[in-house]
Amino acid sequence: MSRAAARVAGTAGHAALIAASAAPGLALAPAYVDPVLVGGLLAGWAAAAVLLTTALRRTLGAPATLLAGLVVALSGVAVLARFFPGPERDLARAVLDAVVNSGARILTTSLPTEMAVDTLALPALAVWLSGSAAALAVRAGYPLAGMLCPLLALAGAAVLNGPELAPAYFPAALFALSAVVVLAVAARTPSPEELAADVGPGTVVPIAAADRAGRVGRALPRALSLGGVLALVAALTTYLGPLALYGTPIRPADPRAAVSPPEEETQAVSPLSYLAGWTEEPGHRLMTVTSPEPTELRWVTLSHFDGVTWQPEGRYRPSSEVLPDPEQEVPDGPERAIEVEVEELPGHWLPTAGIPERITGTPVAVQPASATLRTRQGDAAGLTYRVRGQVPEYDRETLRAAEEADREAFADYLALPEGAPPEIHAIADAFADGTPYERANWLAAHLRANYGVDPEAPGGHGYANLEELLVPPSEKGGGGTSGQFASAFALLARASGLPSRVVVGFGPGTPAGDGGDERIIRSGDALAWGEVYLEGVGWAPFDVLPGDPKRNGVDQGGEGGEGGGTAGQAAGGTESEEDRGFFRVGGAPLDVGYAWSMAGRTSAGVVAALVLAALLSGAVRGARRGLRLGARDPRRRLAGAWWELRDGLRLAGAPPRPSDTVTDVLDRSDHLLPPEGGGRRDWTLGRTLNAMAFVPAEERAAGLDADSAERAAEEVRAYTAALRRRLPRVRRVLWWLDPRPLFWRRR
Repeated sequence: MSRAAARVAGTAGHAALIAASAAPGLALAPAYVDPVLVGGLLAGWAAAAVLLTTALRRTLGAPATLLAGLVVALSGVAVLARFFPGPERDLARAVLDAVVNSGARILTTSLPTEMAVDTLALPALAVWLSGSAAALAVRAGYPLAGMLCPLLALAGAAVLNGPELAPAYFPAALFALSAVVVLAVAARTPSPEELAADVGPGTVVPIAAADRAGRVGRALPRALSLGGVLALVAALTTYLGPLALYGTPIRPADPRAAVSPPEEETQAVSPLSYLAGWTEEPGHRLMTVTSPEPTELRWVTLSHFDGVTWQPEGRYRPSSEVLPDPEQEVPDGPERAIEVEVEELPGHWLPTAGIPERITGTPVAVQPASATLRTRQGDAAGLTYRVRGQVPEYDRETLRAAEEADREAFADYLALPEGAPPEIHAIADAFADGTPYERANWLAAHLRANYGVDPEAPGGHGYANLEELLVPPSEKGGGGTSGQFASAFALLARASGLPSRVVVGFGPGTPAGDGGDERIIRSGDALAWGEVYLEGVGWAPFDVLPGDPKRNGVDQGGEGGEGGGTAGQAAGGTESEEDRGFFRVGGAPLDVGYAWSMAGRTSAGVVAALVLAALLSGAVRGARRGLRLGARDPRRRLAGAWWELRDGLRLAGAPPRPSDTVTDVLDRSDHLLPPEGGGRRDWTLGRTLNAMAFVPAEERAAGLDADSAERAAEEVRAYTAALRRRLPRVRRVLWWLDPRPLFWRRR
């Protein structure tokens, strides 16, 4: 091919190699807070790796090129430390910490991952090394081995993403399409050693080197073949492959589940234990909350009960400002954005408005199952932060329709330690019938109707305290604190087969008095409530304190009363994580049958279009053949016979060379299909063409008679018919349907 064509091929090859090397970074980008920025950043690393490696390889050996590129990559990590600082402030220590600990930081950070040098170093270096190794391998003449480098990096990105993120179908398709282009270009270029003498310093070298020996005549078939392969690969990777995998029970393993996060909950005083003291001194200021409207706060979720006390779940993961989605479904509800100024709140837990979605002002760690937040280091006292969350609202009909939760999946929330007071099982057995929501509602109503609040009750929320509080179902009980009622409800729910937990939070507080949005949260605003997991709804809160219920999940009905949420609230649960897949239409799950029917109809349409195109091609070729061999002008008929003969030879697999003379082409024809008597044919076409070639231009029209042109046309018609009959059956059928002759150049 010409140098211009070689440059185009080289540019296409390099672009495809860069795209293939960028695919792993694009696959990993959705795991970060800003996927667009991370995707662009890692794609830039891939481009720099390929281009720098290609440039260095012209003067350095492969090992030296790889080492020199690695030095540049480490310098890039230093730049990342400048713009995306991590825990280490010293530049050298930050680079060393990022290189050594990047993988562990990624696995122990909740999704979406924060953008810091210690979470970006591993993906950036992996993209760089895979791109550099791929460029070296392809340039050395091993394109298939070169494509394995970004493929391994792409597989690593899929493993890091785990089951939480949608499969990276589009990066996989990008890699597949790019690999096809790289292999196609590399397969048609000689090695650098073969052309080293002809490569100047200003030459744009293709992936291996400039190809001087290509065949321009095959450019269109190659392009059409490459385009067909690209279309097939794109269809397989972006539609048919995902469709075949949709709905299968196989799910990728979560590597984060195998790694213990560094943030570990301290087994100190249970947050529930603070309530007794706060009840005795209700005026103690804890924090100031700025919010346009009164908002109740969640503080700590407690799920582990050992018979004496409730404790939070023990593993927290560092999080970015954008907090991970809850592990279970959450009903829709309004968003609340608040600013919290903590004064003397004990511990390291951070109050939030509903289920937190975003927090700024302090680094946090999150407990994924409960969405509880805590500071990464130190206590919460003295901090000021802003948090935005969603306050769920519950629909009565959705609550009533909720089904039983999977007991195996929620075994930790059903655990009852040995030694439970007999009253717990007696009360649970008395309300053992009905739907899950009805049972939970009846239990809450029973506590509200038969007991009273006693701020002076002895502290504690273990079995011993509940034995003093609870009485048989037919009797009136005594009084207890908010924490004791929440504990009693959670244990009664577990005895009834309902997954439950306890939440400690705060009421909306009182206005600061200056007419603004500030509200003072005091110790007397602290309260606890129980939550029950309802399949299809999520964790539903129940207020069990005697008096009017203030929370969603119960109404003012008695023990047999109908439960429900606040009237007019939004319907319950959102789509499950399994349904947030690749194929989504209007929020509905994929109709696999419809999708396969669409694939079938699309395939049938493509086949029909190809058949129609082939028939149309045959019709056009037949019409052109008739015009060529039946032209009234002898010169046009003679030229038409010549081109029909050449087309026939190319269709038979014996294309004439551009340098062949008329005699050479006719000899090739006789060799391909010898005449019946042997020897050579007496071609009128050859005699006439050779005679016309040496006749002056002004005498050609007079020297060519119609009979000679007609005999030449008949010779070609008979020869091509006989040649076609000698071909295999499939090629005989495709002879008239092949569209390539319509695009062949005259030469």
